[in-house]
Amino acid sequence: MELKEVTLFETAAKFGIFSIARRKPTVFDAFLNLAHEVMHSESAFTPLTRELLGAYVSKQFGCSFCHLGHLETAYAIGGEEVRSLVDHPSEELKPIFALADKIVANAVTEENILSFLNLGYTEKHYEDVVFVCALFGFANRMVTGFGIEYDAKRDEASSRFLAQGYRMNH
Repeated sequence: MELKEVTLFETAAKFGIFSIARRKPTVFDAFLNLAHEVMHSESAFTPLTRELLGAYVSKQFGCSFCHLGHLETAYAIGGEEVRSLVDHPSEELKPIFALADKIVANAVTEENILSFLNLGYTEKHYEDVVFVCALFGFANRMVTGFGIEYDAKRDEASSRFLAQGYRMNH
């Protein structure tokens, strides 16, 4: 069997996330619309909390592009003090991240949900955690599958732009 040249990683290194837009623009646009709805529509959580959750979930999934990119987006929203919250979560973030761990591991139970609700969170909070985890599960697999790594020089500006929404011209 003859080996063919693979340009996937060269394209990913050059264009980052936009290499997906070059390959499948309709999928990329649908993804950005979904991301905008999950991350910037009405929610029980602030956009900052959702960005930190996305960065946390991405770290759990092993996706450096989304982890570092969404930390940069969180920084654009909340300033320097939020950069350490994924590794050292506040008391407010700890139960959110613990629930996300269960969702990411496909191990969430009714007892987990009730424990979360008993902390004063609502079903809307739970729903929002599920949607952020699901969005980033898809995004992380898409990004790592296409070999996209975070490059601060290339990606920092678009990460900061995401603080205003996920609809962008590409």
